[in-house]
Amino acid sequence: MQIDVEKLNLSLEMHRKLLALQNLPETERYIHLSKIFQDAEKFQAFHSRRHCKAHERAICWGREYHEYLQKHLALGLREKTAKSAAKRDFIAAHPRPKNADDLIRTDEFPGLSTPSLRRYHNAYLHSLTEIVPQA
Repeated sequence: MQIDVEKLNLSLEMHRKLLALQNLPETERYIHLSKIFQDAEKFQAFHSRRHCKAHERAICWGREYHEYLQKHLALGLREKTAKSAAKRDFIAAHPRPKNADDLIRTDEFPGLSTPSLRRYHNAYLHSLTEIVPQA
């Protein structure tokens, strides 16, 4: 298999590594290429797990925000006022760590900005409409 490295969008460092492989015997070249692909697979798996975990947290936080929002809407508040009250409740439920020890003990904490809450809420609402495959 021939690959034209000039057409690939590679960093300068990676380009140098690939060019250095040209001078190696064929078996060594394939060993080094296999290592590069194994590292790429590990990174891709890590990135995928990280993305999934972040999405799951967003859905969880979105569900929590949705519950606060529905509580305030049920009290008869207008939508904009209910969203503000739900945001205040959400912020009160997720205080920021006060010192380094609290930061170490805290798993993850959500963003508290309006765009963050909107993203969490949208992720939760979208998860309600997703079709879950049966096992």
